[in-house]
This record gives sequence, structure tokens and C-alpha cells, in this order.
Amino acid sequence: MSAPSSASTTAVTPVSLPGEELLRQIAANIDAMLWSWDPAGGRITYTNPAFEMFWGQSVDKLAGDPWQWLEQVDPADRDRVRQLQLAAVKRSEEYRVRRPNGDVARLSQRALPIHSPSGQLLRVIHLANNITWQLDTSKQLRVEIGRRTDSEAKYRAVVENVSEGILVTAGGRILYANPKALKLTALDEATAKSRPFIEFIHPDDRERVLDNHLRRLRGETVENHYQFRVQHSQSVTRWLEISAVMFEWEGTPATLNFLTDVTLKRQAEEDMLKALAHERELSELKSRFVAVTSHEFRTPLAAILSSVELLDAYGASFPAEERRELLGQIKTAVARMSNMVEQVLLTSRLELGKFRFEPAPLLVPDWLVQVMAELERGNPQAARVSLTCDGLDTPRTADQQLLRHIVVNLLGNALKYSDPDTPVRFAVRGVGEQIHLRISDQGIGIPEADLPRLFGSFHRGTNVGNISGTGIGLHIVKECVDLHRGEIEVSSRPGQGTSFTVRLAAPPA
Repeated sequence: MSAPSSASTTAVTPVSLPGEELLRQIAANIDAMLWSWDPAGGRITYTNPAFEMFWGQSVDKLAGDPWQWLEQVDPADRDRVRQLQLAAVKRSEEYRVRRPNGDVARLSQRALPIHSPSGQLLRVIHLANNITWQLDTSKQLRVEIGRRTDSEAKYRAVVENVSEGILVTAGGRILYANPKALKLTALDEATAKSRPFIEFIHPDDRERVLDNHLRRLRGETVENHYQFRVQHSQSVTRWLEISAVMFEWEGTPATLNFLTDVTLKRQAEEDMLKALAHERELSELKSRFVAVTSHEFRTPLAAILSSVELLDAYGASFPAEERRELLGQIKTAVARMSNMVEQVLLTSRLELGKFRFEPAPLLVPDWLVQVMAELERGNPQAARVSLTCDGLDTPRTADQQLLRHIVVNLLGNALKYSDPDTPVRFAVRGVGEQIHLRISDQGIGIPEADLPRLFGSFHRGTNVGNISGTGIGLHIVKECVDLHRGEIEVSSRPGQGTSFTVRLAAPPA
């Protein structure tokens, strides 16, 4: 039986979901240069303002020649940069750029490939940062520190006024930290110099930072830029990006470290990846919807068409009983299609947030009798349901619309996926401030592999065979349970049946 719903009389507008537009909004507000490469079309499909400002090129200008910007890259680095642009795996490179005004800059670029669930490369997101200032500052500091006269004053003049954190470490300890570095690590100078620097790193990142530090001291090749966390407080964690170079400090090998706060940039990257993942999820959802609805609509439409053709060709000669039977088949098929449309509209209303939890006093036993009577009128199989009700003699505060969708869909599934000669047990109990519903059948059950996606839209079990259905019912159930401040559990064994247990907030009225 289809659940009554106001959705059939309410206009439903498409859901506005995050995707390409959200990605553009994020990209437009970060300092890093960002562009999107389409490997299938061999073209750049998006450039953010930072890219356009640095390269003097926009996505429109690059439409005819997507490699124009490469002409500014140092010839010795171009092949590496070209390969980076086409990267199918995550990687990074540093390279030199000669600006139109003659200045030379150095960039650090990362490629973030985006793949479909099947492994197809969909696009490559590129992020680049201008690191010229780090190299210039490093060179200047090396010169200043190398001079034994007056070097301390000049050193401080350079580093204490830059906007990036600078640390000097040797022997596992911090020898110097400029004001910005102390702020980024949430330390005071005395604390920073009193303990091994590794103690200030987030525990989950210490092994990586220490390994890179020791390898750099041994003269091994180490990643030039990587990120780690520092814990400012119990609830605040900051992400820092480090770039380091080796130099001599009072005759001892030391490391000059540049620190940049990349917390917001990491969040932006995560948001972009989530938006892309959501975009893929929507694409998959759309495909499942088309597949399910086209299949489920085809069967009743075929029944309607064949019945109409028979009536059109032979209706005058058919006995009244046969005409009634054909008309009955048409009505059944139309009702089935109407129910499917109603479920799709209901799902859309739920996702749009049109449903609200509106509890009111409800005498549950009387309400259950009414729901079962409606179910029996629309589904002959409903006679198989055995109902027990306990502990609900007084009214409960519940939302009967949400409750109806939960009960009708769970009972409908139990009847649909079990043999006509087996019982379906429906037990309702009042337990403290809650109502507990348990619906059990002896049907085909649910394969274990299907359980993680059981409540997803348009997902159907792999063992349903030719049994009709849209895969929407359990999604509606889960949404209604959540709105009713409840929880749902399922236990099932293929071939032995399924039990759903629902616990809903419903205190005595």
C-alpha cells in the first residue's frame, strides 16, 4: 500500500546541491594558484583569480592553446612541468618561472588527480604557491649568519618582521624562533627552547617529521614541502607547511625551517574534494534513478498498453467479466506507477527539508488499528501480519505522519519479500520515553554485502530477482526515523528472513 502524503499536491523544486559552483567559490578565495585540467579534452577548464594574476592568462585565453603559460617556465624545467600537468597520480614539483617584467620566480606545484569509482581519470586539480620569498630569505640569512660581526642584529632585522614562521633547529632542539613561529606553534620562547622540538608536533605526525629531519641531516633527498599538525589546545589543531634547508650554525649542522599556516588551505582542499565526491555521488544516484525507474515504469506501462490494445480491438465482443479484468489490470498498473511517483516526490521533499518533526498526543493502539485497516484495503497480503501492542495504554507524544511512513514501508517490504504462506510479525511496545517497533518476516533476507548501502536512495538488494521495487522505501524509513529522533537496526540472514527494530522518542503525553 502506498503511504498517504501531501507530496502529491505539493510542487517540488530541484535540490540545489554543492558541486562545481561551490568549488569555484572556494578556489576564488584562496591565495594559491588553482586550475583544473581535463585529460580527456586536453584543456584547462577553470583558472582561479590567483592563477590569472600570476600568469596573465585566463581560461578563455587558454582555450585555443592550453600550454601558453608554459612558455614562461624555465626551459630546463618545462618537460617536468608538462608531465606534472598530465599526472594521473598525486605528485609535486618545484620549478622556475621568468615573469614578463624579467623577474624570476620559483613555484611549488601539486597535482591532485580525481578518479571515478571505476578508476577513470576525470580531471586533475593543480595547486601552486609562489615560494620565491623563502629562497631569497634563506640566501640572505645564510650570508648574514656567515658573517661573524654584527650578524645577530642583521639576522633579527630580517626574520622578526616577516609574515612567515622561521625556526632554527640543531641537536633536536629549537635554537631560535621568530615571533611568527611562536604564534604558529602556540609557544613562548622559553618553552620552545626548553624541550626537544619533536614534542611540540602532533603525536600522529611526529614519526614523519623526525624521519625527514634525520634524513636531511644525513644529506639524503627529502621532500621539500610537507605538512604536519601542532596542537594549540585540546580543541584547536593547526596545520603547518614546512620547508627546510641545511646550514652551519656555530660550527654545527643546523636546519633553517620556514613555517606557513595552511589550515584554511587544507580545509579548502578537503571541501573541494568533498564537493567533487558529492558530484560523483549525485551522478551515480542519477544513473541508478534512471535505471530503476525506467525498469519499474516499463512493466506497468506494458500492462496498460496491452490491456488497452485488447479492449480497443476486441472490447465489443469481450464478456463483461473479461472487460472488468482488463480494466482492473489497468487500474493496478496505474496505481503502481502512481505509488512510485509518490515515493520519488516524498524523497525529494525529505531531502529539501520540507518535513518537520511535529509531535502531538497519539493513542497508539487506535492509530495502529486504523493503519492496518488501510493496509488491508490496499494489499490482500496484509492479512498475514500479526500485530501485538504492549505498554501503550496512555497517549504518547509522536508524529503520526512520520510514524505512518515508517510502518507502511517496513510492512510493505516484509510482505513483498516473503512467501504468501509465511507470517509477518509486528510488535509495538512502549518502553520508558520511547516506542519500540519490531517487524520480522521469513523472506529472502538481505545479503551481508548489501547492508552498508541498505538505506541509500535507489539501492536494491542483489537477491531481489524479478520482485518489483524502486529502492526508495528504506531510504524514506531512515530519513523519517532520524527526524523522529530515533534509531533503526536490521538483522538478516539470506533465505531466513529479516527483522527491523525501530526505537523512537515518544514520551507519554
